[in-house]
Amino acid sequence: MIINLEQNPSQKDIEISITYPVKNKIVERIISFVKSVDIQIECHSDYGVKLINATDIYYIESVDGKTVACCEKESYFVKSRLYQIYEKLKDNGFIQVSKYCILNINKLDKFRPLDNNRLEAVLSNGAFLCITRKYISGIKQILQEMNR
Repeated sequence: MIINLEQNPSQKDIEISITYPVKNKIVERIISFVKSVDIQIECHSDYGVKLINATDIYYIESVDGKTVACCEKESYFVKSRLYQIYEKLKDNGFIQVSKYCILNINKLDKFRPLDNNRLEAVLSNGAFLCITRKYISGIKQILQEMNR
């Protein structure tokens, strides 16, 4: 992969050009990641409202009827429902791992098998998420596509 960077003070906005011989899953993942940089989620904390970049979110879960976005060290409340956020983020590296949780695949470190045919996702910040059996086959398919 070749990366060319050029600073142009007369440029009004960032322009990204991706040149490739064949469009494959790697190219699609790069495009998805670049697009996700512009996506922000309105989050609430004790200190007020904050816009959080989707790339900074490790996972989003619904706990006791409240939606929580978890970043590296902080967690924020989100007023939107989990399914609404997933619709917004599903083409930008987020996958559903349980009925109550979506995961940023770019923050995934590894998987560990659990009993009863379940998996545990270990994130790059050290957090653990249980992946329920219903979602394992979809996650395996996504990971296989990413490795092609």
